[in-house]
Amino acid sequence: MRLALVGFGNVGRRFAELLRGPYGRILRRAGVEARVTGIATARHGSAIDARGLSLSRCLRAKSLHPLNRERPIGSTLDFIRRVPADVLLELTTLDPKRGLPAVRHARAALERGLDVITANKGPAACELRPLLALAGRKRRRFLFEGAVMDGTPVFNLVARCLPGVRVLGFRGMLNTTTARILSGMENGTSFEDSLAEMQDEGIAEADPRNDVDGWDAAAKGCAIANALMKAETRPTLVDRVGISEVTADDVRTALRMRTRIRLIVRGERDGRKVSVRVAPEALPLDDPLVASEQDGVLILETDLMGEIGILEGPSGVDQTAYAILSDLMALIESGALLR
Repeated sequence: MRLALVGFGNVGRRFAELLRGPYGRILRRAGVEARVTGIATARHGSAIDARGLSLSRCLRAKSLHPLNRERPIGSTLDFIRRVPADVLLELTTLDPKRGLPAVRHARAALERGLDVITANKGPAACELRPLLALAGRKRRRFLFEGAVMDGTPVFNLVARCLPGVRVLGFRGMLNTTTARILSGMENGTSFEDSLAEMQDEGIAEADPRNDVDGWDAAAKGCAIANALMKAETRPTLVDRVGISEVTADDVRTALRMRTRIRLIVRGERDGRKVSVRVAPEALPLDDPLVASEQDGVLILETDLMGEIGILEGPSGVDQTAYAILSDLMALIESGALLR
């Protein structure tokens, strides 16, 4: 199985590290030897080697250009057109308003006949139905488990474990950065110091405004609505309020009233229309969305199973890297790589 990576930041690098160890062993037990034949980055060059790149050298290199064994690579789309691969791993950063360039990368790879796995929520939030339709025409797979709650199963849970169930709505606390900022404020840490800590840990988005202004949560809500409720929405259509105006006094007052403020995403159906809303809410301390110190909580409202809750413990790049492995295993199990 030949893998090509577009994006080699925190998640891509951690996936490469684990592919040399436990991930590689898991894939080999499934009958697959995985090798990375190309990596494309925006700032550190790109490299293609049909024999397989040395991941140790890639992880140490300041620039990937010296590792390239093909003619010079002109652009990321040129890389996608030329790299000898079976699966494209799209791991670029989020543009929540348009889903670019991730949507463009996914479309180009599918058009070429590659399976696509992304940890970027933009494609599922902005262009899911067209991408799935294209994948179907090409008899390929477009997978995106890492788009919401990192590697905690959301889309795979519904697809594999809830046959015949309709998702009628959902509510969730889905942005780790805002959850930890508000938790820090409850404990006396300033908004600015909590955000800086999230950036140091690589948890906050590259542009932290995507987190604090609610864009990340809106994109996740749209990904859930599009994938599980057959909606055709996008983040720019979301009724969205971030946490920038939440003060330490607001947080302390909420606690005195036995409530906790968190940024909440809600998806609701009204006839054929599905709407997504993001806003800070003060919820009772026993509400499952805030009752425990989880980084992510999602509650699905279903027709046949009532409410189903999904909890995510402390999250980070390991969890997102695992989502890629999870989708690779789904590809193997589906036999997609044999077509």
